[in-house]
Amino acid sequence: MAIDFNQNYFQLFELENSFDVNYESLEKKYLSFQKSFHPDKFVNASDQEKRISLQIISYINEAYKTLKNDYLKSMYLLKINGYEIDDQNTTISDPDFLMHQMELREELEEIEKSESTELKKIFLEKINKHKIDCLNDFKEYFNKHFYDEASKKVKEMKFYISIENEIVRMD
Repeated sequence: MAIDFNQNYFQLFELENSFDVNYESLEKKYLSFQKSFHPDKFVNASDQEKRISLQIISYINEAYKTLKNDYLKSMYLLKINGYEIDDQNTTISDPDFLMHQMELREELEEIEKSESTELKKIFLEKINKHKIDCLNDFKEYFNKHFYDEASKKVKEMKFYISIENEIVRMD
């Protein structure tokens, strides 16, 4: 039973440190890890081996979840490159983006009042497009090692995700 907890998540899954993950390889490696380290395999093992199995599978699950999620993966890529973002404090000081946020919030309020399923759908598509644009900008900035700019895109992405979640909760 051996996993190097000092490896980053990309190394763990034998993937390139890149935003564009080969999801097929990720999935295969994840299933292989599950077969090897799942706690059910250690039912008759010692308590220490059970604990180690749980630690390993927790680490694997966290890595897998991170690499499958664009937002988490973006934050993680910045982190392993020495640029950590405080996920709780993602204040954006760009006045244009703040105005954009206010406009989107107002639009969302109007949609809530209207209770129109079609308007919700259109708005959700709009938010998704903004999110995709953020991801594309993030990749470009990250690949050029412009981590300040890349981190701004992660913060913007978090805003779009929160709006998206609000829309989904409306149903």
